[in-house]
Amino acid sequence: MRILTKEDARELLTGETLDTFIAQLSGQLQLVKGAYSIPLESGRQTALSKLFAYLLHKDSDVCIYITGWSIATEHLDLFYGYRRSVGEKRLLIEAPIHVFEPTEKDAFISVLCMVFYFFWDAWIFDVHGKSLLSISHDGWLEIRTGDKQIFEDVAIELENYKIPLLGVSSV
Repeated sequence: MRILTKEDARELLTGETLDTFIAQLSGQLQLVKGAYSIPLESGRQTALSKLFAYLLHKDSDVCIYITGWSIATEHLDLFYGYRRSVGEKRLLIEAPIHVFEPTEKDAFISVLCMVFYFFWDAWIFDVHGKSLLSISHDGWLEIRTGDKQIFEDVAIELENYKIPLLGVSSV
């Protein structure tokens, strides 16, 4: 796992700013059904993290960009302790982007679990721009993808996991 500043992420994204990259993906990729409710139980949140690792983290680096924290109850020492275990000493506000290679699924799952547990805002995306996951502190998530197989798999698996839709997209 590498942890980057927003400026460092620009190099990863071949010169585009992170916010521009995410805005372009949001406009280009197809929304999978609509907004889904994030389960409140930590076991289900862990299962959801593992599902997204399986579905989205296949053949390219995947990023978790944490954009909002200190919103609900959280234990930042847990998060910072995890980051310190990989040698990271900067604050989250200084370095909010976590990059995971395809072989780092466990680290991806761990950070994504904390995003869910703490009800943080985050964007999850692959560096090739195939998929974009938006997580809100308000308890919902949206998945966008340009990959037909991922689109179908996400819809099926979220139904299998009994993750309810909050609203269905008409697009």
